Amino acid sequence: MIENNKKRMSFLDIARGIAIILMVCGHCETSGGGVIEKFVNLFSMSVFIFISGYLFKDKKFNNIRELFKYIVHKAKKLYLFYLKYELLFLALTNIFFKIGFYSSEISYSGKFIYPINSLKIVLQKIIEIVLGMGREPFCGAFWFIISLIFIIFGYSIIQYISYKQNILNKKLCEKIAVIICFIIGCLMQATINIPRVAPAFTLMLVYDLGNEAYINREKIKFNNYILMIICFILLLILNNFGKISMNSNEFTNPLYFIICSLAGIYFVIAISNFILEKTNKIAKVLEYIGRITLEIMAWHFIGFKIAMLIQLIFKHVAFPDLAYLKGYNNSNLWYFVYIMCGIGLPVMISSIKKKLASKTC
Repeated sequence: MIENNKKRMSFLDIARGIAIILMVCGHCETSGGGVIEKFVNLFSMSVFIFISGYLFKDKKFNNIRELFKYIVHKAKKLYLFYLKYELLFLALTNIFFKIGFYSSEISYSGKFIYPINSLKIVLQKIIEIVLGMGREPFCGAFWFIISLIFIIFGYSIIQYISYKQNILNKKLCEKIAVIICFIIGCLMQATINIPRVAPAFTLMLVYDLGNEAYINREKIKFNNYILMIICFILLLILNNFGKISMNSNEFTNPLYFIICSLAGIYFVIAISNFILEKTNKIAKVLEYIGRITLEIMAWHFIGFKIAMLIQLIFKHVAFPDLAYLKGYNNSNLWYFVYIMCGIGLPVMISSIKKKLASKTC
């Protein structure tokens, strides 16, 4: 049983590793109309949320205290990670401007930033960060962390309320609540599309699917490789008929979102199972990468800067180009350099931290 649980966790880590690599591939792809990023966006965030839901493991809360304790336990680590890096990059803002990593002439996700020149601005930004509204450019992927915290909070409450019912009514209450959340998320897309909150409502459905997959884990194996190929082909086709951007809670329509999410989830997790069974060395690498997904979210944009500095040395980019968040002149072989730096830097930092931690213990 222990071995089976270990294997189960391994394939989830590998799946996360694949998903985070795909995310990095999308983030450093700015040429060619963003074709790769558009494809990855169809399912990558759903994969992360599905796995998080799988690890929820259908908790039972007997009272409010247990509910609160669980929410704090699950959300605390995520929030502190978010807080640490948002504050770190905020403190380095003016340095990033001086070395050319930031520019007031470039839009970062539709927002222009400027050097910090007053205590009032510092305090304002700190308050925004503490409230989960941090927008430091290098923390662009952190919207996911805050949305996941909202999902954990909402789904835990749903579980607590539903456990007051009998078994049949419990399931019915859960599904009705989750569907209502999904409908709210869809409606928010066309009305008041609140950042981080709207994606949380929409993705609640995917989180619940992950929980159901755990409950029915003996039946759902994710090992049909023919179905895996079909899902991949389906995603390639669907990529031509719509788009998904979960950061802004935008998707072509609810059915399109559901189909892309299901196809992407099965595709990625089935590949992870295949890799785990067939290629031990690759599996170990992806498993390690999957365990440091948050670190990669935090450092991959800095990793792109390393690639750009290499380009600067060889005069493939100019100094002002360093300020572009996703890179510049990153087509052809340079694209793979960006990916290697975007993954390699976080892996190196994580390895150094673990070595230092082991020495101090």
